Amino acid sequence: MWQKTPEELRQALTAPFPNGDIEWRVSATNKEKTKGLAVPYVTNRAIQNRLDDTVGIDGWHNEFKPWKDGKAQLCGISIYFHERKQWLTKWDGADDSDIESVKGGLSDSMKRAAVEWGIGRYLYGMTQVWVSIEQRGKGFVIVDAERQKLDQTHEKWVQKLQNKTAVPPQNANQEQQQKPQPAQTPQRTGPQGQQRPPQPAPQQAPPPQEATGNRPQPKPQPNTPAEAAGLQEGMYLVRGAVLKPTLNSGSRTSVQLQDCAGEVLQAYTHGPDSNLAPGVILYNVKLLSKNQRGVTFYILDAYDIVTFTAQDAA
Repeated sequence: MWQKTPEELRQALTAPFPNGDIEWRVSATNKEKTKGLAVPYVTNRAIQNRLDDTVGIDGWHNEFKPWKDGKAQLCGISIYFHERKQWLTKWDGADDSDIESVKGGLSDSMKRAAVEWGIGRYLYGMTQVWVSIEQRGKGFVIVDAERQKLDQTHEKWVQKLQNKTAVPPQNANQEQQQKPQPAQTPQRTGPQGQQRPPQPAPQQAPPPQEATGNRPQPKPQPNTPAEAAGLQEGMYLVRGAVLKPTLNSGSRTSVQLQDCAGEVLQAYTHGPDSNLAPGVILYNVKLLSKNQRGVTFYILDAYDIVTFTAQDAA
């Protein structure tokens, strides 16, 4: 029987994974189909191990239901809370894949249900990476030579997250007090013991000014994923896209959009939309503001997708 506080459970479930537990897929390609945007996912085996290690082998279970007339799958992951003496289940779904359709749908739906519990959720904020790809069947896969670069990208992202959560010093004043103080220089006295007036400190010559002329200035580095993606005004970067069931037994895509200023908003499509994937850039975007029971949200009514050339992706 597992015993953790809610915060301890959250930290255990949301902890980053090692590189070996991460798989990468192609979410979008350039026009020539030679480069693709790599998107990270946690493997199902790693998800199962995380749940076993966190709540025990008897503290969780999953279940599946066919969805969208058998063309998609829903997965529910349940965790038993002993204090409440009840199971808490979180659901999410995915369409059947092109390869091993039903098996792929089951696998993807479990990964998305795991994200509802926070497992692998940290991957959603990663900067997308262009990699070399090759066609396999109806889709595209990442060439093996790109794995090292992808592992390094994942490690840098985890390190960045850990630096953000590092605890600052409790009392900066204590550090200041502990710093050694400069020794006091005794004042020199004259023949009769009179103190001599303090001598002015020698003035240092100002550093020489460099002639700027036509010297190129350093290019400012991007501070946000939106800037790194080269977003212009009116463009949106897709940060996340998840298929969600609706109350009328249908489905629609829940998408996170980031504008050129770095602001992120949540929007929904009218129905399922497989064109929306993390890393895709949209323009000519039409957003409709809706209000339901005091909650404001957006409907992604129309958009166009930015296409890249091989030179852009290089």
